[in-house]
Amino acid sequence: MNKTTSRTRSFVVRRFVDGLGSPVRSNIRVSLHDGRIVDVRSARSGTASSKDDIDLGDCTMLPGLVDAHVHLVWNAGRVPHEEVVLDSSQARTALRMAGRARTMLRSGVTTARDLGATDSLSIPVAEAIESGEIEGPTLVACGRAIAMTGGHAWQITAAADGADDIRRAVREEIKRGATAIKVMASGGVYDRNARLDQAQLTLAELSAAAEEAHKAGLRVAAHAYTPGPINLALDAGADTIEHGSFLDEATARRMRKSGSYFVPTMMASHLIAQQAELLGTPSHMRCKAAEVRDAVRDAVTTALRVGTPIAGGSDSGGAGIDHGRLSYEAQLLVECGATPLEAMRICTSGSATAIGLGDTHGSLEEGKAADLLVVRGDPSTDIRALNEVRLVVKAGREVPSA
Repeated sequence: MNKTTSRTRSFVVRRFVDGLGSPVRSNIRVSLHDGRIVDVRSARSGTASSKDDIDLGDCTMLPGLVDAHVHLVWNAGRVPHEEVVLDSSQARTALRMAGRARTMLRSGVTTARDLGATDSLSIPVAEAIESGEIEGPTLVACGRAIAMTGGHAWQITAAADGADDIRRAVREEIKRGATAIKVMASGGVYDRNARLDQAQLTLAELSAAAEEAHKAGLRVAAHAYTPGPINLALDAGADTIEHGSFLDEATARRMRKSGSYFVPTMMASHLIAQQAELLGTPSHMRCKAAEVRDAVRDAVTTALRVGTPIAGGSDSGGAGIDHGRLSYEAQLLVECGATPLEAMRICTSGSATAIGLGDTHGSLEEGKAADLLVVRGDPSTDIRALNEVRLVVKAGREVPSA
């Protein structure tokens, strides 16, 4: 499978969104070569002027979506964190992960960050995508998340206790090829016996993880819901806060000043709560998801108001959260007060910057990766148009729709 195409190709589109929050531009020609964007300019009449131009008609082009929080190892079932350990075959699990990666790509997600997989399986999946052996989004992968013994989602973590043990665990994931590090700083929705506000790693432990990750040039994602664990993670140097559903204004302002990204994964709690009865989700998950759903809207509204950097993440693979649905997160961002253009920026260049790929991915600029999403309609006026996928291009190559 060829990863890129060396032939220069040009697309002409009626509406163009650069992913940086700029106003929509009309009648634009975008030229691609060797997997990169090489030219963006007016098409004048808005129609193809060369036999090599592809006229996409009355559609909107934007950067491929960037999902900053996924779990390819999970199946979106009722208790995916428990179900994943029932399958002892690494090969079968990896094949399923490859299928989910393909689903994400075809939905328009061309870049993603996997934040926890059993046996660090996200790393070889990411490498297979990079080599062109399988289809999927460009994947940043942490391998196993780092947690205390018996900590949040222990099924996809490397258990470690004490700063030295944490340091060893981070080094192990780096040895395996991790391109990010994730730490479980607090309890979570899936935990039966841990509160959302329960700090599960000490400042010394979190600092050891961040120090080792940053020495290797990797960014640190911290799972945390409430101000206590969030601020511990920030004290340690975390680059992104995952979930952060009870973020308060003081912490939001602190993150704006430090440049730490907030990845609210709003859709996760919404979908878990919506589908709890259908899936037969355990009662402790239902109650926590409803609590988080009600709180996270206020947190996102606050973050938007004070200017906290935000990235789009789905937590896909979680209970009832199918892979390839990041467009729903964009819709929820709009419901919280973001403009459609802001929501698209958050789910493209914002996410790319959060996961460390902002220099190469996430916006339609000359020199950037030729990752494009073309949708029918105008998502700048109706964000739901992101669901109307016409074409996905990754590294200059059209992605098969089926």
